[in-house]
Formats: sequence, C-alpha cells, structure tokens
Amino acid sequence: MIAASLVQMDVAALDPARNLRRIHDHIAAEAGRGAQLILFPELANTGYVEPLVPGGAMTLPPADYAGALHRACAAPDGPEIASLAEAAQRHGTHVVIGMGLRDPLREGVMRNCSLLIGPQGVLGCYAKIHQWQNEKLYFTRGDRIDSFAFGETRLGMQICYDIRFPEITRIMAMQGAGIVTSVWASFGAEDAPVPDEALFLHRAYTRATENGVFFLSCNRSGSHGGQRFFGRSCALAPDGAVLGALDHDGEDVLRVEIDLAQIARYRGFTGIWADRAPEIYAKYFP
Repeated sequence: MIAASLVQMDVAALDPARNLRRIHDHIAAEAGRGAQLILFPELANTGYVEPLVPGGAMTLPPADYAGALHRACAAPDGPEIASLAEAAQRHGTHVVIGMGLRDPLREGVMRNCSLLIGPQGVLGCYAKIHQWQNEKLYFTRGDRIDSFAFGETRLGMQICYDIRFPEITRIMAMQGAGIVTSVWASFGAEDAPVPDEALFLHRAYTRATENGVFFLSCNRSGSHGGQRFFGRSCALAPDGAVLGALDHDGEDVLRVEIDLAQIARYRGFTGIWADRAPEIYAKYFP
C-alpha cells in the first residue's frame, strides 16, 4: 500500500519564500503520518497568473507583472528545489508539486511545471502543454509527455486544463503509469456558487476508468483577484471508486491508501487494454 496525502492549500501571490515555508511544514507533517507521496497544487510557489480572467484586476501594473512573476519562479538548479529534494530525503518521501520554473538557458522564459521529487532528487518534470487563457501570456508550453519510475509502478503528471485532453493520460498509461497526478489552480467567480460540486470527481473518474489508473487530483484553495479557488481535491481508483474526496474549498489534507494490485484486477476484468483497436483508430487521425 502507498500512503498519499493531497495538500489543498492557499498560495500567496508572488511570495515563494512564504509558500515554501508552508510546503516544508506540510512535508514534515505528512511524512510524519507515514505519507510516501505528497501532492501540492499548481504554481504552489508563485500563485496563479494575473489577471486570473481576461480583463480582470491585477495587483501589479501590467508592465511590472511579468518581471515579478519571473523573479518568483524557481531556477531548476536553485535553492528552492534543492531544499525540497533535501526534505524528501530527510523524511523518506516523494513530493509532486506544481511550480513556476525559469528556463535554465533562456533568460525570461518560464514554464508551468509539475515536479516529482524523491530522496534521490528531482525524478521527473512535466511542463504544462495545454495552457488556460492568460497563462499563454507568460509561460512557454511544454512539448513532452513522460512517465517516471515510482516504486513498483510509474507515475505520470499533468496540470489542470490538461485533463480535458484525454491523450495526455492515455499516453502516460501506455508508458506504464499506474498513478497519474493532476495539480490544479481551478477557480470561479468569488460571488457565484460553484457550478458543479462534483466536477473534479467526474473528470477524475473518466480518466481513471478509461485507462485503469489511480488518478490523484489536488486543487488549491483561497481567493485572489475576485476569484475563489474551488478546492475539492479527490483520489480515484482504477475502477472509479472514490478513495477520498474533500467537499469544500478550504485548506485541508486528503489522505488515501493506494493498492497497486487494483490496477491489474480492473484491467483484467474489463479488458480495456486487450480490446483496444489502435490500427483502426489510426485511420482517423491526421
């Protein structure tokens, strides 16, 4: 069994030092409870991009914001990521965390990434391919889909809007991923009701059952720029069973147990891999 903790936390805008202090506190606390995999939301070091919605309010003048965001992003070889690797080693755990990262070679280039960090250091990095609305103003999209060794299986990472593109999860599953993580900063208008309380469960259920994978969905909480982050983190088994779900948008931690044996049981019972017909599908793709 793998003990996993999904940390549904608020994130301070453009204050990576404060955010990372809180992240380190959560790593120590959850590892102390036995967590072997700890998830944090999208852009957990920088906060989400401004304006959150096209035409929305900004806390900094537009001429200053891009530079401030770049300074808040972490360098791949910088102290922030080194400290997370040291924490993973010290506590004997693995961390999946959404972070804004600077390009190691090209000044001013940033990416919205999800990192897998373990006792050995950074084990994997996924740069978000499908960028939502104003993210395109700041981030360069990724161009790779990979999965990474994680114990007796492989782990794939995606970010927020990526979930609407089924190819991402399918490719990761074809690479051997038994666990797929999705880190979010999903929000809606602060003065409006949540349009679908079970939105994240619906989406995670679909990706889990069509691939036979564990799907872990970790969203953030808090309010910013007139928007409220939805929270409602959840974890689903390969057969769609809900391992756990938070039914609110406040700060909280969802703790679940993952039994990798469920992957083979579900796939063997349904035949979802044996019954695929890729030679037929291929005729309809460009």
